[in-house]
Amino acid sequence: RIRLLIILFLSPGYLCLDPFTSGVGLGASIFASAIWNSRETISCMFKECCKEPYVRTNEGVLKKDLEENVFGQHIVKDTVVSSLRSHLKRKDPKKALVFSFHGTTGTGKNFVSEFIAANMFQNGMKSKYVHQFISTVHFPLLSETDKYKADLNAWVQGNISLCERSLFIFDEIDKLAPGIIDTIKPYLDYHQVINGVDYRKSVFVLISNTGGEDIANVTLQHWKHGKSREELSLTDLEVHLSNAAFNDLGGLHQADII
Repeated sequence: RIRLLIILFLSPGYLCLDPFTSGVGLGASIFASAIWNSRETISCMFKECCKEPYVRTNEGVLKKDLEENVFGQHIVKDTVVSSLRSHLKRKDPKKALVFSFHGTTGTGKNFVSEFIAANMFQNGMKSKYVHQFISTVHFPLLSETDKYKADLNAWVQGNISLCERSLFIFDEIDKLAPGIIDTIKPYLDYHQVINGVDYRKSVFVLISNTGGEDIANVTLQHWKHGKSREELSLTDLEVHLSNAAFNDLGGLHQADII
């Protein structure tokens, strides 16, 4: 294209220039330029990209999925759907969205996380923008805590720089060494851009068994007072869960993100 522009600029006095050849050359240049400028669109036809339809911003299906598949968890349904809806609808959310799921084994924490992934991404948990960390697999050694912090920092930065709408799932937080999860704190705060990357559109899910006993005790007292399960609210539980997470040994023990 540069050569063609030079020819056109120098050619006014050159009367024998072949108009057909020039037209073909100009047309080829414009076509090549169009192909180059749309290369990302063409590439996204064959592989997952950080845009529609691979990355979704419609949470409508999530409510239906939770209602049809998750039972006895009205607080989870209401909180997850409303929070995710608000976050996804905002072009520039104030900060990243963080869910902290607590409860004993078998209560559906991972199940709900999979539904979140399925409704945020066309490929669900298989999406390259969903990043799952399991404490006993990815951070097993207490002696390697400093290395894990550096690795986690690099993973979060690198993946969100590729797609701002990334989902990070941290499973078995109760088995994580204290201090590691605080590595992500700067990316959860009200920072518009850090080192040229906007982290506010990302979503983090923390899954822990911590607080399971506290939830059971509050629910029992609620029942003893003659109240139905559906009358329990997040307000009834969040103080108990925050105290348990902060004070019990595990990944959230005295964590700054609490």
